[in-house]
Formats: sequence, structure tokens, C-alpha cells
Amino acid sequence: MPNQLDSLRGWSPTAPGRLGSDLACPTLAVASGKGGVGKSHVALSIALALADLGRRILLVDGDMGLANLHILCGLHPVHDLDDVLAGRCGPEEALLAVEAGVDLLPAASGVAHLSALPAARLGELSVALSRLQSGYDLAVVDTGAGIGETTLNLVLASDRLLVVTTPEPTAQADAYALMKVLRSHRRDLPARLCVNLAADEEEAVRTGSRLSQVCGRFLDWEPAWAGWIPRQEGMDRHTLARRPAFRADPDSPFARALRALAREATTGMEPGGSFFGRLSRDAAKESRTDP
Repeated sequence: MPNQLDSLRGWSPTAPGRLGSDLACPTLAVASGKGGVGKSHVALSIALALADLGRRILLVDGDMGLANLHILCGLHPVHDLDDVLAGRCGPEEALLAVEAGVDLLPAASGVAHLSALPAARLGELSVALSRLQSGYDLAVVDTGAGIGETTLNLVLASDRLLVVTTPEPTAQADAYALMKVLRSHRRDLPARLCVNLAADEEEAVRTGSRLSQVCGRFLDWEPAWAGWIPRQEGMDRHTLARRPAFRADPDSPFARALRALAREATTGMEPGGSFFGRLSRDAAKESRTDP
């Protein structure tokens, strides 16, 4: 495990610069270095858990081009972000009610150009979406896995980052790579770490400690601990049934862990930034610097 992470020490890909700030609904980005770690289940569950506490949540599917949150919710979008970008509908028309307190802004599936939006197009989309944050207590953005440009822009525009990983060595290596890239471009972005699919608390804590130590050694920084989630049997069954796993068994260790994670991941988050507004301004900066 340490050898895989150490091999990334000299890796320095490019990423967008730091974004601005405004007072508005705070935003939590849920990200992972590797796909298949349960990130979308975590993002959806956090939104549902916070809604149970009386908070109004805007859930954004930030996996542009490979959307799947609507599937986990059992919803069938009429419009999506591609329609908003093309001017076929307004952002409010694309919203889907997941349940009381949670609205989903779906992305498109199988639309390649959304996965790597150029700065100008990202700016156009952010302007159209900026007014959506009013009326919500928190926005939860489920980003695409990895370090693609669109994913990095979404994370860097957020007020806080939750990194989801698992005990699998490759998932930890990719989580470290993601945090390394983000730290090189915005050192003040608060980040917290969640270990999913753990056999027990000992394995989760050991995984989190190992990853934090590597970050401390090579990045001179360690992410805060947000919590862990036990491996839940039957997750595929809930996905096939198009029903949130968090609602399937509310008294399960999985659901209890998600409620604790939702509280820890968002503790202290106050209005402090317009997510879409920051995306818009940063896109404008990048457009002005393009040759």
C-alpha cells in the first residue's frame, strides 16, 4: 500500500485555479479518486439524512455525461443539464423531487461533451444554474470519479470536500492522487475522509490512518476524519429496485452510519459561497486567458 501511494509523489498534472466566493447556500462536494467505491450512494444518503433533520437539500448529479443518481432514486428525468445548457429548458424545469426536502438536478447520460466542458460552456451553465441555490440549506454535489477537468472544477468551487474511499489499495492510491491535485490548487479547501465498504471499525480506522499519514508525509496536511460505513449486503438489489439503500432498512448499521456521517461531514457549514457563481467567475477567468 505505501509503495503504491509513494509512487505518486512526483505527479503534478494541471488543474483549474482557485475560485472566488460569495454568500449563499454552502456546498458539499462528494468525490472519489476511483469509481465503484459507493460515492453516489453516500451522496444520496447524506442528502436524505439531512432532509430527515429538517434541512432542504439541492442534490446535484455532477457526473456529467455518465449520470446515475436518478437511477438510484427511481426517477425518470424529462430534462437534464444538457437540456439546460442547450436552452431547451430552464434549470427549475429540470429539477426532480426525490422526496420531501430533497430536489435532484440530474445530469445527462451518454453525452460525451458534458464530461469535459470547456471553460466558456461551463460558465454559461453556471450562470443559468446560479439562482437555484436560493431556498436551500445545503447543496450536495456528487462529482464524477477521478481527476477530470469538470470534476476538479466542481470540487474547487465547493465549500467543503468529502473524499470517499475503501480499504482496497487502489482506491486509497487514487484518493491520495485526487487530494494531491486539489491541494496543489486550493490549499484552504476543507476536506474530510470517509471509508466505505469496511468490514469493521478497526479496518476503517486503519485505512483512514494510513491514508492520512501518507498525506501528512507528502502533502504536509491531513484530511479530517468524517467516519466510516460498513459493507452492506444487498446493495445491488436496492440498485436494481431503483430504491435508495438508505431507505430500505433505516435501522441497519449502514443507515445508522450514514446518519452519523451526514452530521459529521456538514458540521459547521454556514452560508459562505455561491457554488454556481464561483464556477461562472472562474470559467470567465479561464476564457480570458485562453489564446
